[in-house]
Amino acid sequence: MISIIVCSTNAELLAKFKLNVAATIGITYELLAYDNRLVCKGIAEVYNQIASEAAYDILCFVHEDVIIHTNGWGEGIKKLLSNNGIGLVGISGAVYKSKYPGTWSTCHSSLYRTHSIQHFKKSVQPVVTNVNPGNASHAVVAVIDGVFMATRKDVFHQYSFDSNLLKGFHGYDIDYSMKVGQNYELVVTYGLLIEHLSEGILNEMWLHDSLLVHEKWKNKLPLNSCNLSDREMHFNDYLSSRNILAVALHFQANKRIVLLYYFRLLFTMGKYNRFKFSKSVLKYLLFSTTSKPIAHANRGVC
Repeated sequence: MISIIVCSTNAELLAKFKLNVAATIGITYELLAYDNRLVCKGIAEVYNQIASEAAYDILCFVHEDVIIHTNGWGEGIKKLLSNNGIGLVGISGAVYKSKYPGTWSTCHSSLYRTHSIQHFKKSVQPVVTNVNPGNASHAVVAVIDGVFMATRKDVFHQYSFDSNLLKGFHGYDIDYSMKVGQNYELVVTYGLLIEHLSEGILNEMWLHDSLLVHEKWKNKLPLNSCNLSDREMHFNDYLSSRNILAVALHFQANKRIVLLYYFRLLFTMGKYNRFKFSKSVLKYLLFSTTSKPIAHANRGVC
């Protein structure tokens, strides 16, 4: 019924995840895990390879560092994907995706659609987030978080992961959401509660892949599935631009990127940002000796 696909880098987490799935899924399944510790392939390549070997019609791409708290969740995923108009199901996502680089969550939290438990390095206790304005069983979104993505084989045969573009471990979820969203609805289900034991990492590799993905889809972005006003979209574009500039400064990215997003914040989004980054940008431009290319070929670390 369901083929669960995992790109594994931690044998202990995988063993716990296997036990968790067996205790909660409630329907026939197989779990296909690729040990990515030695070869260290990009996650898009791994997902494509393992999906081609899957026996069942529903493909469920999941991170191994999660705990599923819902019993019988497999039937709910199966029911949602029995609707041929739905192409991708997740447990977290957003109803707006800016044209500017950023994660799915780089928008106002009111635009999230999720019921999830998230661990953060700087938080002692995990954070429970429940954003469900319509008190619905599921919600249509613009993009889905890669921690859990379920689709059908017929959809996957049309849209596989872009392993030619993405060689690391970032950007694949936004890219895949964009691909599937061209012809299908993307939905977040509230019938599956997942606890994610780690947070996403925003580093040089993330910056590289995010720039690639947003360049690829620049003619299709922004995505606005909830009829935001121009003013609301502009504010969320500011949040994305602020995020990308902060990451670029922290990791001393190419100075062209730093200047591009600094001037964008200063001249087109000044009412939100004012001169917040001016000191950091000036310091970087004057004292940094790095001259990194706009895009790196780094694949990341398994």
